[in-house]
Amino acid sequence: MKPENTSTDAGSLIFDTLKEELLDLRIKPGQEIFESDLCSRFSVTRPPVRTALRRLSDIGLVEIRPYYGTYATLLDMDKIYQIIHMRILVESKVIQDYIASKPDGFALEELEHNIRLQNILLEQPQVDYTKYYELDNELHSAWFGKVHCGAIWDLIQAQKIEYTRFRMLDFVVTMQYREMTDDHAELVAAVKNGDSESVPDIVGRHLNNGLKRMGDKIFTDYKQYIIPPKDTTYWAEYNGKYYKSNN
Repeated sequence: MKPENTSTDAGSLIFDTLKEELLDLRIKPGQEIFESDLCSRFSVTRPPVRTALRRLSDIGLVEIRPYYGTYATLLDMDKIYQIIHMRILVESKVIQDYIASKPDGFALEELEHNIRLQNILLEQPQVDYTKYYELDNELHSAWFGKVHCGAIWDLIQAQKIEYTRFRMLDFVVTMQYREMTDDHAELVAAVKNGDSESVPDIVGRHLNNGLKRMGDKIFTDYKQYIIPPKDTTYWAEYNGKYYKSNN
């Protein structure tokens, strides 16, 4: 891959490419990133590579350690727990507001169409996890947009440095797409039936199911990817109430 534009354009290309690879875990948390490899890969000198790495460092995807090297940042489990907690509180209220707005048949059909696409994707011999992630995002963003809370969704998406990579790890490791899609279908059914009361429990179970699916693996098989939480007891008890209600 050889960009034919300026050094600035080359830096942007390297930044965009590495950002995507870091977010979808093609570059693993903690993995060292070598400037020399990037120079060869993109057929550039070091300045645009260093510009791209500084930008990635600014948004928290890489850590530049002077005299040691550049590394993909680890997943901070404390932040992930808190982001999930925030999403449960915020998204539950957003969906309840959406139900209260009495969405019309066309809006409901859009949600159900998304579920159908998820099911079609699940019928493929191998699920494309990047496409599944896109459908997942489209569904969750829909109710934020419908109640004029698109900016709140954007704020949630800004936390993707930690949370998106954790979700990708869940997708790639557990591959429990059927469970995820069933959760989505249950949420859409609650919206269609005007069942506001059940929304917080469904959202809580759905957003915590990634932690449940990963279980102890995140602290054993993938411990090299994470910064452990400071207080495992608190979050185990908090998340446990959703696990129990899902049994």
